[in-house]
Amino acid sequence: MIRFIIVILFIEFSFTQGRVDGIDAVVGSNMILHSDVLQQSHIWAVSQGVDPSKKPYLFEKIYFETLENIIDQYAVLDLAEKDTNMVISDDEVNRMLEQRIDEFVSQAGSKELLEKALGMSLRQIEQEYWFEIRNMMFIERYKLSKIQNVDVGRVEVKNFYDVYKDSIPPVPENYTFSIIEIPFLSGELSENRAYNLLDSLRNLVLYDEASFDSLAKIYSQDPGSAISGGRLGFTERGTLVQNYEEAAYALHPNELSFPIRSEFGYHLIRLIDKKGEKISSQHILVPVSFSDIDKKTSFNLAKLLYQKTNNDPFVFDSISIEYKNIYNNYSDVYSNVISDDIPYFLLDHLIKQTQFKLSMPIETENGYVLIYLYQYNKQYISNLDNSWNLMYQYALQKKKNIIFQNFLEKMKENIYINKYIDNNVKIF
Repeated sequence: MIRFIIVILFIEFSFTQGRVDGIDAVVGSNMILHSDVLQQSHIWAVSQGVDPSKKPYLFEKIYFETLENIIDQYAVLDLAEKDTNMVISDDEVNRMLEQRIDEFVSQAGSKELLEKALGMSLRQIEQEYWFEIRNMMFIERYKLSKIQNVDVGRVEVKNFYDVYKDSIPPVPENYTFSIIEIPFLSGELSENRAYNLLDSLRNLVLYDEASFDSLAKIYSQDPGSAISGGRLGFTERGTLVQNYEEAAYALHPNELSFPIRSEFGYHLIRLIDKKGEKISSQHILVPVSFSDIDKKTSFNLAKLLYQKTNNDPFVFDSISIEYKNIYNNYSDVYSNVISDDIPYFLLDHLIKQTQFKLSMPIETENGYVLIYLYQYNKQYISNLDNSWNLMYQYALQKKKNIIFQNFLEKMKENIYINKYIDNNVKIF
């Protein structure tokens, strides 16, 4: 389920990933690969409950609709890149990429689960999707420039509602709440325990009392490399955790590092080989486990924050935003979040909580959380009386889509578009 969520999110702005296994179309200077269209079609089919093996004709329809959507995306990108008014700096792309990565980490549950779901390190994910983020920003900004002055009147909203009222989905139940997450923080004793273990293993290797490979198989907590003696193979600069990479690139072949701290714990690193900007290394990873004292410290801080903010939601919200910026965890202010988008362990407590009340400290896998519930809204059917603003937004978006699509169809006449596959071709 996690992998499905993450892939759906990346598909929003992924244009060029896939194997070179056939070209479905060329738009301007961009090629659309068959594998990319097929992958996105499968994801869309699954989200709509369509089994391609049982409904092949329906899936083919989805496939060609997907291809046309991708062609349109590239056509807009072509127009945007030729528009001299469209300027997007690297800093803007970096900020948007960081924001998206944070969203994906939140959806996956942790950086480790995200990396496992996508089969890439966080650094690789960032490098892989930098240009996709840039392309997405060009497309969105160009579209906005063409439709930002579009508006709808009351009659248009009412007409929209009369036409689409039977297909407008109900507004799902949702919660408005704030969270302060107080993470477990390792104390000096816990840090020293992990460091000293690796330091003792380092001495065993230095004095030929044990091999690095055998110690990695016994002690390393990196499930991906421990079985192979901690060997990571050749990696390019920028693909490893920063602290690890800085230490590894500073080593000479066969040299051992001192224990190096990263977000995952402590690493003992041995450089095997170096070829240009690529290195082959192996490591022993020992995470920093939290002692009872560490957990008690976090609990005491959670109690203190509870006492400080129990009757002052404004202060609570301020601290929640501060903690989000410091720890990049669940701390934040959330408005009208539907139940399906709330992690289960939080939803379980929100269901039981009273509105306008602050929870007592709740222990989680990573620390303690305090939850302030502002409002719970049951699912309801929206109409012009109870959801005028929502109907306005629906009608406005519909009108914008029509206007921009008409504009795009006209502009596509001047863009090089060549399709190598048509509706009569088998896609499997």
